[in-house]
Amino acid sequence: MKLGGFAGRILFINLSTGDIRKEPLDTTLAEKFLGGLGICLKLYYDIARPGASPFSAENPIVLGTGPLVGTDLPATSRVYAVTKLAQSKAIGWCGGGGMNLGCMLKNAGYDHVVIEGSADRPVMIKIFDDDVEILDATDLWGKGVKDTCDSLWDRYGRPMGIMTIGQAGENRVIFSMAYIEGGATMGRGGLGAILGSKNLKAIIAKGTKGVGVAKKRRYRAQRDKLLKTMRDYPYLKEWQELGLIKSLPFFPIDLYKKIKKRRLACVSCPIGDKDVVEIKDGPLKGFTTRSTSMINLITPMVYGIKDYRESIKCVSMLDDFGMDMFEFFGVLSFARDLIEQGIISSEQVHDKIEINSLESLETWARKVCLRQGLGDLLADGFNAILNKFGDKARPYAPYIIRGMLPYTGPRGPLVWELFGTMELGQSLDPRGPHVGASGSPTYFARRPLDQFPRHLKRMGAPEDAIKRILPKPDSPEDEDSLKVGRLLTYSHNWFSTLGSLGICARAQINRFYNAETCAEVYSSVTGIETTKEELMIKAERVWNLLRMANVREGFTRQDDTLPDKWFNASPFKNYVTMRPITRQDAEGMLEDYYDERGWDKRTGIPTKEKLRELDLE
Repeated sequence: MKLGGFAGRILFINLSTGDIRKEPLDTTLAEKFLGGLGICLKLYYDIARPGASPFSAENPIVLGTGPLVGTDLPATSRVYAVTKLAQSKAIGWCGGGGMNLGCMLKNAGYDHVVIEGSADRPVMIKIFDDDVEILDATDLWGKGVKDTCDSLWDRYGRPMGIMTIGQAGENRVIFSMAYIEGGATMGRGGLGAILGSKNLKAIIAKGTKGVGVAKKRRYRAQRDKLLKTMRDYPYLKEWQELGLIKSLPFFPIDLYKKIKKRRLACVSCPIGDKDVVEIKDGPLKGFTTRSTSMINLITPMVYGIKDYRESIKCVSMLDDFGMDMFEFFGVLSFARDLIEQGIISSEQVHDKIEINSLESLETWARKVCLRQGLGDLLADGFNAILNKFGDKARPYAPYIIRGMLPYTGPRGPLVWELFGTMELGQSLDPRGPHVGASGSPTYFARRPLDQFPRHLKRMGAPEDAIKRILPKPDSPEDEDSLKVGRLLTYSHNWFSTLGSLGICARAQINRFYNAETCAEVYSSVTGIETTKEELMIKAERVWNLLRMANVREGFTRQDDTLPDKWFNASPFKNYVTMRPITRQDAEGMLEDYYDERGWDKRTGIPTKEKLRELDLE
């Protein structure tokens, strides 16, 4: 059976031996795991050696795109990578707006790229249609993300998809990231360090083969309907003009319009939520940078930087080095506190740590990135600091989950006190804390409960599950009125759907998709007739496979950690009643999640019955 949407080939590249081979995509993988994220997970599960170190040559990276990527369905460009991550030591995913990379990879004729082994020198992978090579990248080693992208575009021309790392990834900074064309990140978890351990500086792709669909007339009707829905959306123009500033108005809109130079968009995105900005005045006048969003560029103001111009310069620097901004600020703040307490000797520190000073931040970013002095320890993250200084350092540590800093909490870095799916999900995703809340109605909002059924139906939750998640119409609104753990089950399934198909998970895009629409477009593009119910079973299969990959690595319920500090001073509050959340409350939410999933409540492991039901035995 020839499938639409899929290029039909998997590319295997061994950096140790230089071997390159191309294999046909097994259509049963597409039928069982949808594509994209789902097939990445299955390929990794089948290939990886259990117990291998994240930095081992035996830890592969599987890169892939979903079946909708490369079509002209709106906002279908996502790229995913699955590997054993540096920070959590768990099997996890990193995903990003594909810019040109996903489309180019698919047009070159490949759905997935499996990267095995490690090179003995800096290399890059070139994928230009059938021309696939491992090339020397010594001249790029030591360059930042921006210079690397510009050098590659100068050498090979545009359009071209690029994934690259900066100096932080080269030096295995545990919270380094990979970047797509300098405008999108491959998320948190330390993928940059994994690439650096393989001496893999960049992947570049160009393709001319095109992407076909199975049922063209039906596909066009669905595409046109989606586009009309978007064009009729009353706030579309505002989204296009303001991007994420529209939904998170932390910055004066007039000032944003003044410094906005242009917007960047992934292939097929009708909104363009990435930014190119130019500082118009002051000592940094003329400085220009691109970012995944303006919100990122002003986040350092949360930490005390007063001048937005310095904030922009700071984030641009961290992006160019290839470092996770939140982790950098977290470990630096932790180190400052330990110095003030005398736990880190001031004799070890030649430069003062000042979180609100651009000059200090530039100095310490370089020290961490290049592993100089104390920066060498900080580059290994929170767990390394705690291991070195022991219990005396623990009281000064921030919230930590799976070795990482959660985004949200009553005490920041993004202050949010209601406990919803994103907050619980930071503990339950093997990858660790991230922003992929997948369309949950609890995401940075306090909505009335009567709005939840519409959101839940959109995410594909069945009617009986909605009844379990929400109270009966005549029940009082108490602590049990919203079952956050059960709700998270369907948020994760919805994310599995979006990630496996290749649809952008950002709220201003995935709001236009629902489970019914996803089943329809998947059927028309691939030719695999799939109902909404069947689609959600496949999405559930994907998330259970992710769990089982980590069970094989030895992870259980005890690794679904809830930080003690969440329940001490200034605790999270119940989403409905606003009463403080206790550890017992949160543990109950974990059990609700396991129960809704069909996992053993004691161990957090999928039961044999659930695996049999999902054909994962």
